[in-house]
Amino acid sequence: MVPNENIEGLREARKQMFAQMEQRLQEMHPKEEDRLFYYHSSEDRIVLSHALFWVMTQPQCLKGKIRKERFFLLLRQYEEEMLDAFLTEDDYFSELLRYCNILFETLPTILMSTGLRADKDARKLAAIAVVAAGYGGDMDEELYNELLDDMDFHYNKVKCRKIEGMLPKLMKMVEGEMKGMK
Repeated sequence: MVPNENIEGLREARKQMFAQMEQRLQEMHPKEEDRLFYYHSSEDRIVLSHALFWVMTQPQCLKGKIRKERFFLLLRQYEEEMLDAFLTEDDYFSELLRYCNILFETLPTILMSTGLRADKDARKLAAIAVVAAGYGGDMDEELYNELLDDMDFHYNKVKCRKIEGMLPKLMKMVEGEMKGMK
């Protein structure tokens, strides 16, 4: 078990790092309506978009070197922590959601960097991000509620079984998005 002062130190370091990242994002996208989740009708829709991305980027869904990229692993880690905090109604949830949003909004810039631009897996990750954010924000209310209510724990791990069941449909949407990116 990590002592409380270590946890608080880690949280403070995270807070400072993400404040700097958020400032850079604000400089890149000064208008609020240019932000990725601006048009999502609720915080829960944003959570669902992250859950979609988290499920769609499981190891069996993504191959190649992109799976081992640090930014990607960090985003997945924060999403899992955030989903856990969401389900347990932890006070740290809103801070974790903010971190996930910042990392998610930084993703296109990282994926367009010269080293990753030509990588097919990087393009697939970008398409997954577009589908997850768009579909999470726009799906019909009944499905949205069903997917959000389905999130739970299984053997102390966050599980999204209904989203997992939708993977073939979601990946078809990703394929369509990838064709549009060419």
